[in-house]
Amino acid sequence: MAEEQKVRNSKDRTERDNHANDIQLSPMEKDGVKFLEILNKGEMGAVVSGMEIMYVFLFNNAYQCFIHKMDAEEGRRKSWPINERNTAMMKNLPAAADHMFEIVPKPEMHPMGVMVAAEKGIISYLDITGQLPAEDMDFMSWQEPTENQS
Repeated sequence: MAEEQKVRNSKDRTERDNHANDIQLSPMEKDGVKFLEILNKGEMGAVVSGMEIMYVFLFNNAYQCFIHKMDAEEGRRKSWPINERNTAMMKNLPAAADHMFEIVPKPEMHPMGVMVAAEKGIISYLDITGQLPAEDMDFMSWQEPTENQS
């Protein structure tokens, strides 16, 4: 006999008992002063440019930046000491962004967990609002004949 599978409705999939890794994610305007304010409050900022996301937060008296392509595991990390020159660079960063997000984590959350949770929310937000960038695709490639066609 085949086992009967219980079908979960979509409401059940979104309801969880454990909210320890929940964050507050808000789109924000491209304003360098406000960006610095959220960093100084101990929050994290996300800068979206094309298919890349850069997460920025303060740690060990430096701007910590984690950069990677959307939905990719690999990325790179940069760190700049907090000084006048680097603060000016961070203040001007929003001018190069397609989208900006404010991320408010729970105090006990590890930064990597915050970035994972934020990325899911950012991708969902951009997708729902029709602003999710597509990777370069040749939409006419279906018209090109293949070598094995007879």
